[in-house]
Amino acid sequence: MHRATLVIGLMAMTAAFASHAVEPGCVMPKEIEGRRFTNLSDAAWRPDNPHAGRMVRVDFSGGRYLLSVLGSRQRHHGSYTYTRLAPTIGVIDMHEAFEAGDSRYQLVLICLTPLKGRFVFTQSSGPVVPEHRQNGGIWTLQPR
Repeated sequence: MHRATLVIGLMAMTAAFASHAVEPGCVMPKEIEGRRFTNLSDAAWRPDNPHAGRMVRVDFSGGRYLLSVLGSRQRHHGSYTYTRLAPTIGVIDMHEAFEAGDSRYQLVLICLTPLKGRFVFTQSSGPVVPEHRQNGGIWTLQPR
């Protein structure tokens, strides 16, 4: 399932970003420990995604993350693993535990500049309907 999700995400990203040129020197970080991302989800791609059209800030530290939905009091936290698959492609696998059940999702990131790019979000399980969903958007990595 994990491999199929990754392949689908990479295919969707390739099609969606074919018209975007990758800036020379664009390389995903080797690790994201101690880093902060600000992500803006596309409102039109999958409007039934609870965070569609929302901006979130995600802080990574100690194998854990804190996701803050900007403009609200919503905070979510969980564990993550990050892998740089290729110089311009990174994958973040995330897990959140809720009383109603666990959420597992993945962000496939492609850089367009060293600090900005596009992502595809794929949720493979979760207590909020729809359990399986996908969305995309823009990510920005805060400079060190």
